Order: sequence, then C-alpha cells, then structure tokens
Amino acid sequence: MTILKFNKEISLDKIEKSNRSGSRSVITNNSKKFIFFSKYELTSILNLYSKQVSKGFWKDYALDSSGNAAIFSIYKHSQDKPIYQIIKKSIKGFRNMPDFFITKDKEIINKSREISIILSKFEKKLSIRKYL
Repeated sequence: MTILKFNKEISLDKIEKSNRSGSRSVITNNSKKFIFFSKYELTSILNLYSKQVSKGFWKDYALDSSGNAAIFSIYKHSQDKPIYQIIKKSIKGFRNMPDFFITKDKEIINKSREISIILSKFEKKLSIRKYL
C-alpha cells in the first residue's frame, strides 16, 4: 500500500504520466530479453495442434520462454512429460535467423530455419500403392 502526500505543486496528472512512462520502459526492456514465437509461427503450431487434438493424438500443451529459447511442449496426457517439444532458439542480436527444433525425449528429431518445414513432419503423406 502506497500513501501519497500531495503538495500544491504536484498534480494528479503528473503522477499518472510518470507511472505510465515508467511502466512502458519496463515492458519494452523485458521483451528484448526473451525469445517469443511470432504470430505466424504460433498460428501454424496451433493449427497443427488442433488437428492432432481432433484426431485424439494430443491432449494438452504448454508455452515456455527462457532467455534464448521459446518452447511449445505437447502432451499426450496432462500429467505426463511432453511427447514433443517445438523449440525456437536464437542468439541475442540474431533474432531474424532463429533455429527451430523438434525434440522427443531430449533427442532432436528435426531441425530447420523455417517453421513450416518443421511442422510438415507431423503431416501424414498420402501414398498410392499399386497392387497386382
């Protein structure tokens, strides 16, 4: 709880302006420290996730963010460890060139610079077989 003492020279407008400008700097400084999924990347991941949920393969997900990685974890059961993790890693200063990984039990399954190539691993390919 904060107690404010008002002087004749200080107005309520000045206090609100100083609070607003201070909170903006905190928000912009924090966003530079973490790697996040872009809107396109997250939309692509969630589209794939919704297809897999409707088929009954996946049940739950979690989003994590650390200093140089954003992680989308996929669960078959909500109390298990993740079956897959989609990881976006980037070195600070090189945000335009992230690396994407798919891991399963800490083993890298697929690696690429584009999210669409990574997610295509989960799409089932139709194959035509010729029977004699």
